[in-house]
Amino acid sequence: NARDELKFVLCDRSDYEWARGIIREHALADRCPVLLSPVHGHLAPRDLAEWILADGLPVRLQLQLHKLLWGETPGH
Repeated sequence: NARDELKFVLCDRSDYEWARGIIREHALADRCPVLLSPVHGHLAPRDLAEWILADGLPVRLQLQLHKLLWGETPGH
């Protein structure tokens, strides 16, 4: 429902294209907020942001903030 959020965690361009197709096919952004998150260390956040902007995809970019702050340190 509208209070839910849907998150796709993406590893590469093919993951992005698959998610983009699902988002459009099911009009997911009209149903709830949709988040796209790059797998830390596998997909550059900038690349994902550029793809989202180029496609005008109605989603939010979400980064793994704990990975940016503490890296791979256990417990964070």
